[in-house]
Amino acid sequence: MVHSTLRIGLLAFGSLALAGAAAHATSNDADLNCGISTQTERGLLAIEGIVESPTALSGEYRFALKSQGAGGSSNISQGGQFSVAPGTSVSLGKVMVNARASIDVDFTISADGKRLDCSAPLLTHT
Repeated sequence: MVHSTLRIGLLAFGSLALAGAAAHATSNDADLNCGISTQTERGLLAIEGIVESPTALSGEYRFALKSQGAGGSSNISQGGQFSVAPGTSVSLGKVMVNARASIDVDFTISADGKRLDCSAPLLTHT
């Protein structure tokens, strides 16, 4: 498996948020959509791992974040089992950090014998 991470600095993140840039991971069996959703709240950056599936899905996830800023650094790791009801989305991890921090996110899911890298920004379907 090729493993990638999403590295976001303040300027790069601002560009992503303003442009609404998005990417997604898609399995061959279903139109599975997963990725990182971000939102600024009161000077903090909320970073959330989201999975959307048109069919019932269960598996395991890993949501890890490294943050570096003027106030120091942090390493946060969340993970466990998940299930998604058909046609819904579910949050699999959420972290809030200083909006000026440089971050490195690693979000992966394993389901139906496949491992998906979901570290890119979430693609929003309209």
